[in-house]
Amino acid sequence: MALVVGVVAGAYPALLLSRFPAAAVLASARAPGGGRSGNRLREALVVLQFGLATAFIIGTMVLVAQVRHVRETDLGFARQGLIVVRGLTDAQIDTARVNRILDAFRRLPGVQAVGIGDTAAGGGSENSANNVSIPGVPGEGPSLRNMLVGQGFFAAYHPRLLAGRLFDDAHGTDDSEGWRARHASRNVVINRKAVAVLGFHSPQEALGKTLGGATPITIIGVIDQLRFFSPREPDAPAYYAYRRDGKFNLVASIRFAGDPRAMLEQVRANWRQLAPTVPFQGESADRNLARFYESDDRATRLFGIGAGLAVLIGCVGLWGLASFNTARRVKEIGIRKVLGASTGDIVRLLVGQFLRPVLLANLIAWPLAYWAMRTWLAGFDDRIALSPLYFIAASLLSVAIAVVTVIGQSLRASRAAPSWALRHE
Repeated sequence: MALVVGVVAGAYPALLLSRFPAAAVLASARAPGGGRSGNRLREALVVLQFGLATAFIIGTMVLVAQVRHVRETDLGFARQGLIVVRGLTDAQIDTARVNRILDAFRRLPGVQAVGIGDTAAGGGSENSANNVSIPGVPGEGPSLRNMLVGQGFFAAYHPRLLAGRLFDDAHGTDDSEGWRARHASRNVVINRKAVAVLGFHSPQEALGKTLGGATPITIIGVIDQLRFFSPREPDAPAYYAYRRDGKFNLVASIRFAGDPRAMLEQVRANWRQLAPTVPFQGESADRNLARFYESDDRATRLFGIGAGLAVLIGCVGLWGLASFNTARRVKEIGIRKVLGASTGDIVRLLVGQFLRPVLLANLIAWPLAYWAMRTWLAGFDDRIALSPLYFIAASLLSVAIAVVTVIGQSLRASRAAPSWALRHE
């Protein structure tokens, strides 16, 4: 790659210089500069360099903002003070041992609630979806994610209750165990998105309604969204069914107060005591959710490195252009100073001309960055707005970098004595 880049980069100046007649070059006191076409080519290279640099800066800003957004957005439950324990479905752990393990977790100092379900923060053991038919509406009905929960699940996650009530052992019909044998519908709790999908105008309107045809469900409560899955996965409408006995592919969620490391060690110690032959699979909810952000964190770091390299290359190109053009305009600067131009006038003139390719670079950077970032953000269900502020800020930053790059050359040229400048060859 180094050889290919070197040959390609050196081909143009080598061919250009080889075409100059030797006699004309030796007779001239001025080095050839390629004329107007050469100047346009040099500016075009700087435009391309700063266009890519500005696009990388915009992309880095958007990536950082989006990753911060998904890390800080409200998931419907508190990420802190929550441990998720998997492995309870291992063949070596029977139902009686599962109950002993859960009881041991509940007795730990600082534990506020222990809930079980087939899902948890960071994903669950299995997730299925069912079509729920709506009376009077033809077709199978909308697809809703079906999540099975047991005792303490909602106590561990504290979802916002929008209408109705949550599952309660005092209501025997809440337990969906054997609901087919009872020829009854299952009591379920639905989330906010399911309200709209099922055609209800408000959570209160959904209460008490029975849907589902051959597999009827009766809505007893409506909660806000609980976002357990990847931010790239659409937040689906869902309903929660309850089984008191916990005989399903369950995951334990432990809500606690105190030091997370100390609590995790106590949970691990209890597990090793009650299920020593089964590997412990417990982690904080924060760590479980962090794996969803790893690829985007990596992309953000790579974009940041790319932006830094692109800015550095652009600065080198702009500095070379400024140095070359300033050396060719020494006499012009001397004449301007003799005619009364001040140092500030000369600096503004030179900096303004050197900034022209940087400003033109935005014509490349803005459409490129807009298309790339809009495509990337489309992969998120919850995403930030592609604000013009990112583009303006990146352009201002690139202009500031360009000014710092060329200001030294401009000041040096503007401070030259007019007598020396006029004699300069």
